[in-house]
Amino acid sequence: MKKYTKLFKRVALILMVGATITSCEKFTDGVSEYDPTLPTDASLGQVINSAEVAYIGFVEGELARIGGMWAGQFTGTDRQYVTLNNYTSTAPDYDNAWGNLYSGVLKPWRIAQQKATALNNKRALALAQILEAHTMITAASLFGDIPYSQANNLTEFPNPKFDDQKEIYAALLTLLDQALANIAGASPGTSYDGDIFYSAVAGDDAKWTAVANTVKAKIYLQLGDFQKAHDAAALGLSDGADDLMAKHGDSYNLDFNIYYSFLVYDRPGYMGASDSYAARMIDPTNNAAAYSKNNAKTDESDRFTYIFYGSLADGYDLNVSGYDYDDGEPDGMFSNRASFPIVTYRENQLILAETTLRLSGTTAALDVLNDYRAYLDGGGYLNPEYVTGAGHYQAYDLTDFDPSGAGNPGNLDPADALYVEITKEKYISLLSTMDVFVDLHRKGFGSFSGKQNWEVLGLTPNTGSVIPQRFLIAQVEVNSNTSTPRPSPGLFDLLEVFQ
Repeated sequence: MKKYTKLFKRVALILMVGATITSCEKFTDGVSEYDPTLPTDASLGQVINSAEVAYIGFVEGELARIGGMWAGQFTGTDRQYVTLNNYTSTAPDYDNAWGNLYSGVLKPWRIAQQKATALNNKRALALAQILEAHTMITAASLFGDIPYSQANNLTEFPNPKFDDQKEIYAALLTLLDQALANIAGASPGTSYDGDIFYSAVAGDDAKWTAVANTVKAKIYLQLGDFQKAHDAAALGLSDGADDLMAKHGDSYNLDFNIYYSFLVYDRPGYMGASDSYAARMIDPTNNAAAYSKNNAKTDESDRFTYIFYGSLADGYDLNVSGYDYDDGEPDGMFSNRASFPIVTYRENQLILAETTLRLSGTTAALDVLNDYRAYLDGGGYLNPEYVTGAGHYQAYDLTDFDPSGAGNPGNLDPADALYVEITKEKYISLLSTMDVFVDLHRKGFGSFSGKQNWEVLGLTPNTGSVIPQRFLIAQVEVNSNTSTPRPSPGLFDLLEVFQ
């Protein structure tokens, strides 16, 4: 991992000096154990703020890295990441993320909803409902059946049941509809109290409405209800400037991009991209490969340079360049200050493109895809310092998807070829998110209808003949909850929604 060799000049030795005091009891005899510095309550804004921080840790953390390796976007290169890369995983690998999911994220979303209801702040209530829905659709699409309806209520449900995955999806769609109704019915003078994603003001109604609809589109897409997915996406995020992003900064253990923190400070050398399928797909020097996205109308050189370093021959690295790394290069996708995509226009537009293809055919779908390519051609989501000019994403014509056309090197049926192009684009555009791993398990279109999307893309499993289908129920849940399925589902057991 040649980019990481500079790390060692950056690491400072931290010495921790501890002192032991024996017979401490004599200092506390007769003193109340109540600590007045420990808060017993917090304001609505503080609860939302802390929940959003924990939520970022969930969507951008360990599970995203594991999913990225199994999706062929990253490569595990040292210690337990080598075994994870080869699909050797056990239930304790998910303990930290599972704990954050329920204690750090879902619980404060529920508290925030209680507080917002008590204050009749329907905007803050809607925010908490939308982000609870996104949190739990992410979890259910990774783990399958999980506790939801009885979760975080240990007094009444000490062993919360594992809800059926499709029942969770239905409950989340209802929650999102409630959120949309709350935004529409919000009283003047209320705000998205505590929000760190947008501006926390009433003027964000349109943005949160669009986010809610994009999350709905994601759920319906996984369920295979393409008409409702299309209808929701039509109301979803329509401008990359409105993306729900986790913003990052210059302070380690405070606001660093979590990928950067892991790659450069916390576990240097554990994960990179040496054998990344995604890197090979957009490497401009590898454009002769059948799976390449580069063609007569597509030049992926800017996007490749923004995301990756290196070559197929020497191995790829992830681009961690930027202010903190201090290598004289502009912020790459994994720099300390790089924002992380959570709910985005890119995802919404590509859902719209796929569902349009399924419902209305190639001509209408190509118009939607070309709208997205125009966004990319204007710089898209790249750091502008990596954009070398226009013309990298020219509009496709229908003839480009004829056999041997620019978008159809595999001589497929034109509609099938367009589906492959949309799926490739989604695979690259959502790189680093858990959505890629999830999306690889959906069934394809046309002649690919009997295959999962990882097969559509031609992804070769890291080992064996199939990629993992899910994550494992955390060991902490197995140990503490008698409702946990026994035996628990394995890595290669299909999720209900993708069967």
